[in-house]
Amino acid sequence: MLIIFENITHQQADICALVLSSSGVSYRLKQDKNGWGVWVEETCYQQALQSMNLYFHENKNRFPVYEKKSEFNTATIISGIIAAFFLLVSYMAVHMSGSADDFVSRYGASAFMILDGELYRTVTALMLHADEVHLVGNMISLAVFGTVVCAICGSGLGWLMILMCGVFGNLINAFMYESGHISIGASTAVFGAIGILAGYQSLKYQRPFKRKTAAWIPPACGLALLGLLGSGGLRVDVMAHLFGLICGMIMGLLYALMIKQCPGKFVQLASAASIFIIIVFAWGVGQ
Repeated sequence: MLIIFENITHQQADICALVLSSSGVSYRLKQDKNGWGVWVEETCYQQALQSMNLYFHENKNRFPVYEKKSEFNTATIISGIIAAFFLLVSYMAVHMSGSADDFVSRYGASAFMILDGELYRTVTALMLHADEVHLVGNMISLAVFGTVVCAICGSGLGWLMILMCGVFGNLINAFMYESGHISIGASTAVFGAIGILAGYQSLKYQRPFKRKTAAWIPPACGLALLGLLGSGGLRVDVMAHLFGLICGMIMGLLYALMIKQCPGKFVQLASAASIFIIIVFAWGVGQ
């Protein structure tokens, strides 16, 4: 079952019970130290929301609808470790080949070559790193921020969203530079993850009427992190980071608007399979 309200009063729980019963929705009331909670079957969740929203509209009476909380579990943590390990393996494979410069030339995010049709570079460039410092920084950042995204969106969909933020960030960056520019590294995807969190949280904070100003806090934090983490050194591609952040914010907003509950196992598995197909296809096309 899914929770639709939590920490409400006994009177509000009774109202929910009455509305849901009249709508033919099966429910369960539970009490804890913080108040009452209302649970409904997963298949009835949308119907329950519609019935309660109709009641609120007609009676001008509101109390907070439950938003799915972040769930840090073994799967999300392991997925972050796997993502970081994948970057490490990619780095070792490239540098042990003895032709790291050739890999950068062939698979890096060259603006000219991307616009010439070699779109696979927007994917493969995310797995190339200049040195150990570059690699370790992205491994840690991706594991941390990616795990938080996956706690909200799920371990499959979350990583797919992060990957696509990196891809679109590199693509937009190529359109901006047009030629004479090449970039590598997972930093664009890292800032995509930060953007997803900022976009998601900004919409979440906008819902309570008395906290509309708080909606600006997450995007501001994302821009602050861009300034702190993504603009140091001559070799840092600030614009790629910025575009990754913007793509992430848009994706986080869309997720918060369109998806009320974390998608189930089928979506997560399909998303994970899509990640595998995209990466394998990108490296295959570039050979």
